[in-house]
Amino acid sequence: MNKIPALLLLAAALAACSKANDPTSAGAPIAAAPATANVSTTVTTETALKNAIAAANPGDVITISGTINLTSTLQLLRSGTASAKINFTGGTLNCSGIASGWGVKVNGSYWNITNMTIKNAPDCGLVFQIGGYNYTNNVTTTANKDSGLQVYNGAHDCNITYCTSTENFDTANNGENADGFACKLSAGANNKFDHCTANHNSDDGWDLYGQPATVKITNCTATNNGYGGNGDGNGFKLGSAGQNIPHTVTGCTSSNNKASGYDGNGNTGHITTTGSGGSGNGKTLFYRIY
Repeated sequence: MNKIPALLLLAAALAACSKANDPTSAGAPIAAAPATANVSTTVTTETALKNAIAAANPGDVITISGTINLTSTLQLLRSGTASAKINFTGGTLNCSGIASGWGVKVNGSYWNITNMTIKNAPDCGLVFQIGGYNYTNNVTTTANKDSGLQVYNGAHDCNITYCTSTENFDTANNGENADGFACKLSAGANNKFDHCTANHNSDDGWDLYGQPATVKITNCTATNNGYGGNGDGNGFKLGSAGQNIPHTVTGCTSSNNKASGYDGNGNTGHITTTGSGGSGNGKTLFYRIY
């Protein structure tokens, strides 16, 4: 019997089934390969966590058990799909062992990040950039040395719900930059915050400085922000000079902040503050709101 055709057929089949990932661009999102079955993984160490994140496919579930101490930024580069997001949940990420940089960076799309604490990063705790359609629920960012949670650099369609950002302090600049939540400078469109709380951050509760697309903030609370010596201390900073962006703030409360409860900060866009109020702010409740 001539076996050569069979061997050629086998080689062709193996070649057709092979998958290739090219992570040559370290900061770029990596498209996930189609998964044959969802995988649920519980991790307790940094190595196991990073291996699971690097191999994640749509529909997979990665659960942190206890506290994991990070020594370098955790990068979420792969992507789920609209019908099968990648699920990352539970536990605490202690970022105090990172020499510099963010705690967690999300460059991929279609992630569910839920029920965890991210703390002690030398820069921002959790940052979304490049990707989109990411959902964040019940995440606490605390004691980071810049903003707790930031949407940045084109990140779009981020849905951030029931999250808390507290006690973030910018030690390098005596509190000037550490906001509770920041969606500023270069974030994309359709970013939303709902039922979130920013409390006792050294700069602003929310900072939309330089943000070029409308942000929707609903049912959120900002209290006691601006405790750093150089912190601005607005509950909700809603843009910056030279902008004409119509942000919306609905059903929010802003109280006992160092400066204003709601500050347009020079943004001449029509800022809607429906059903929003507060008390006890050091400057005034509504300032430069058009």
